[in-house]
Amino acid sequence: MNKIKLTLGAPPQQLDAVELDTGKNEQWRDLWDGPLRNENVTNVNDLVATLRPECKNLLVIGIGGSSLGIKAIQNALLDSNWNFLPHDKRNGPRLFVLDNIDPAITSSTFDLIKTDDPHLKHTVVCVISKSGETIEIAANLMVALRELSTATFVAITGESGSLINFANENSWKTLLIPNGVGGRFSVLSPVGLFPAAMCGVDIVALLDGAKQMSADCESTSNIAAALATYLIGHAVENKTTQVMMPYCVGLTNLSHWWVQLWSESLGKINEHGVRVGPTPIVAVGATDQHSMLQLWREGPADKVIGFIRVERGDDISLGDKTISQNINLLCNKTMREVLHAELEATTQAVSDAAQPTWTLTLSQVDAHTIGQFFALWEITTAIAGGLLKVNPYDQPGVELGKMLTANKLR
Repeated sequence: MNKIKLTLGAPPQQLDAVELDTGKNEQWRDLWDGPLRNENVTNVNDLVATLRPECKNLLVIGIGGSSLGIKAIQNALLDSNWNFLPHDKRNGPRLFVLDNIDPAITSSTFDLIKTDDPHLKHTVVCVISKSGETIEIAANLMVALRELSTATFVAITGESGSLINFANENSWKTLLIPNGVGGRFSVLSPVGLFPAAMCGVDIVALLDGAKQMSADCESTSNIAAALATYLIGHAVENKTTQVMMPYCVGLTNLSHWWVQLWSESLGKINEHGVRVGPTPIVAVGATDQHSMLQLWREGPADKVIGFIRVERGDDISLGDKTISQNINLLCNKTMREVLHAELEATTQAVSDAAQPTWTLTLSQVDAHTIGQFFALWEITTAIAGGLLKVNPYDQPGVELGKMLTANKLR
């Protein structure tokens, strides 16, 4: 079975001084194994079997942990032009995700859905929120209730709260977010599984990948512990800007999912009253070599640069016709060969500039490896929280922002 491989660069000086916290007993760990997994898969598949045959448009309304996971899955596992393919060439409905309150995006999305499906008989609106009272989700839902009123509505929500009550009153289909599973750890719950399954993604493979990674992290080669120790060890040494740079455009949104997980979990005041936490940044190879690499080479040496490498996948031969002898080195190469060369060159360039690096190598991009990736970073984050002496499962800063926004609207 293919496994994600980790390669670490120069270790932090304080590597051996850090105590590991294994982060046991979190409910999200049960999402890929045991009764909770079976319950979620059964409930999701039952609902998908009912809705998917007639569904041409799936609109997900959420934000943060309610949307970043499915956007990552969509980006990685569905074709980049998925929404523009004819229905008979897609393995499921078109997927739209509204995770902001930009009027132009909301109105254009609704207009596109209504043009394609005027009577909304083939449109499913999936609202994802534990309570239903997150302002951005509530705002988009209010417009959807007016503009898409005859569509089929599904709520993925908590056992209690405004959304489950409203859904029950209006006879919506519902799926439950398991108790104890926070939004940024919920991608392998119905939050991510339902829209993924609606679009034809193999959710069993996703969960099997996560299960395998979890088992690997309980062995002597615990790459989550190694990764957490490496990154937090460097953060303690003031290398607090931490970059994830996939050399695969399809993993860009996976990196944005990681940004929320890493920042919201670890940017805290620790038990000693000290403000701690690395700052995560997304870059995309090879594009951002032509901007960020200059800063990484000659700017402050306060960064850890992480790379995501994909060994196999689609490839294109460049052939042997060039416009200049200066680029004959490209003759008879493939595009993936060039991409790998660029990754290796960038790694060397930043390493030589005293910026520590790490590399995760995926054999290929499929549901199994994406499931591994999700589990790896959730486990890594749990361990990192222990290393920083913070609670990785609360978010007081985010909650304050919500409260202040509500006050401004009163």
